[in-house]
Amino acid sequence: MGTNTVLANEKKCGTCEYWQGERTISRMIGNKPHSISVKSGSYPCAVQAGKTVQGIGTSPKWKKWSSI
Repeated sequence: MGTNTVLANEKKCGTCEYWQGERTISRMIGNKPHSISVKSGSYPCAVQAGKTVQGIGTSPKWKKWSSI
């Protein structure tokens, strides 16, 4: 399975606290996260019962991932 990249300042599932897929901070600029590498595919969302979402998707229930 491949990966996608999302910017740390984007309100995408890959930067959301509730997204349960694999991700890593892939680039830092000035000691701050700049981009996130998210695993391709659909993964569960902790606040949307029974729904799976991709890391590049969006959600109205977005909350900033605590690691960024």
